[in-house]
Amino acid sequence: MAPVIEFKNITKRFGGTVALNKVSFSVEKGEVHCLCGENGAGKSTLINLCGGVFQPTEGQIYIKGNPENISSIKKSEKLGFSIVHQEVPLCLNMSIAHNIFLGSQEAVKGVFLNEKHMNEKTEELLAMFHLKVKPTTLLESLSIAEQSVVQIAKAVYFQPEILILDEPTAALTNDQREVMFGVVRKLVKERQTTVLYVSHRLEEVMELGDRVTVFRDGQFVTTKGISEVTMDDIVSLMVGREIDKSDWGRSFATDTELLSVKGLCNGKKFQNISFSLHRGEIVGLAGFVGAGRTEVLMSIFGADKLDSGEIFIKGEKVSIRKPGDAIRHGISLIPENRRDDGLVTSMSIRENAQLTVLDQISDKGFLNKGKAKALMERMIARYSIKIGGMDDGILTLSGGNQQKVVIAKWIGNDPEILLCDEPTRGIDVGAKAEVYAILRDIAKEGIGVLLVSSELPELLALCDRILVMHEGRLTGEVSREEASEELIMKYAAAL
Repeated sequence: MAPVIEFKNITKRFGGTVALNKVSFSVEKGEVHCLCGENGAGKSTLINLCGGVFQPTEGQIYIKGNPENISSIKKSEKLGFSIVHQEVPLCLNMSIAHNIFLGSQEAVKGVFLNEKHMNEKTEELLAMFHLKVKPTTLLESLSIAEQSVVQIAKAVYFQPEILILDEPTAALTNDQREVMFGVVRKLVKERQTTVLYVSHRLEEVMELGDRVTVFRDGQFVTTKGISEVTMDDIVSLMVGREIDKSDWGRSFATDTELLSVKGLCNGKKFQNISFSLHRGEIVGLAGFVGAGRTEVLMSIFGADKLDSGEIFIKGEKVSIRKPGDAIRHGISLIPENRRDDGLVTSMSIRENAQLTVLDQISDKGFLNKGKAKALMERMIARYSIKIGGMDDGILTLSGGNQQKVVIAKWIGNDPEILLCDEPTRGIDVGAKAEVYAILRDIAKEGIGVLLVSSELPELLALCDRILVMHEGRLTGEVSREEASEELIMKYAAAL
């Protein structure tokens, strides 16, 4: 019996950049086939070939033994594909039900939308995913995690033969992840759905997968049964090098206070938040999704309005009413949603990277091309950003390299205080290690870092102190020496 999907000598070039180079492997019916590799390894390119977004430069894709030219998204869907992309491509100003049925003839009754049918089916789907919201709820009112669940639910509803999940759990809580895993297992068992699963969380690969294929630098490395490999094996195959952890756990914190907040309140989002951040210190903000961590960062940065409370920079009380005020006081923000909040997707790599540093590369109001080029070269070298050309569109980069551009441009702004919201969400183990090194390097330079992360091992590896939130309030503070996953979870659940 022919494989459900077979890739034979697939090559994809973007100008002078080779994203995939003679890749060949197959995916069998009814298996969960995991795809691993660093950012820029070619995983997203392969997914977009399956989705009809791109076509191969060379090579052939076979579906059930037949050569296919997947020339469009519509052709991909006709062949049985349903793809959940890492970035959530949904309509925020529409209801959940309207998003689920967008583009489906099933939603049409004569010349009108069959609202009753849409809402009933959406309610069943939401129950399956344990999402306690109404089908008529506008998507923009949901958290990023809940939006991700809606996207997965939409893909599942139409019963695809081949379900491709690209970093589906990047924004999910542990409970939501377990629910999604249960749905995937049910699809495989009851419908013999074939699942191509992309994740940087290798524990998920080991738990859910049947086989794993590893890419490195656009090339196929190997395909192995999950029972044949360990997580360390997969990491070694992905990065082709040892990850240096010798500096992990080292502190650069000083006694000099950079930031102090007292009694910050913002409606129901958070109440009575007080803490300090010192020069060279990395302070973590832990808690479950919805605890108010992101909202605290956005309020300090001036993107959300405070109801009350005080902010002090180096002992001096300041008024931060908008992001421009924060930037003038030496505060930069790496946002949680890089695509919507961290980048201008219609601009080039060069334009995105230079947005926050125009004053450094201008003379009397005019761009100095020499300074601009030198700055870009320093950014690319320091942050190991893999690009084809500086004037390529920002969306030609992998997710990890897009994130590096966001980090580079905000650190390039020479802040004294860096607010980081999930800076490693959706990037691979190698890129994570690079981001960790970047954060430690800037702490060593004396920058104070306030870090929101949902990954407890990340907080334990990086932070001098960890503040824990539950339902908008601080419930605990732990030092590096006393910190453990169990203690943090206890405070996060307010036990």
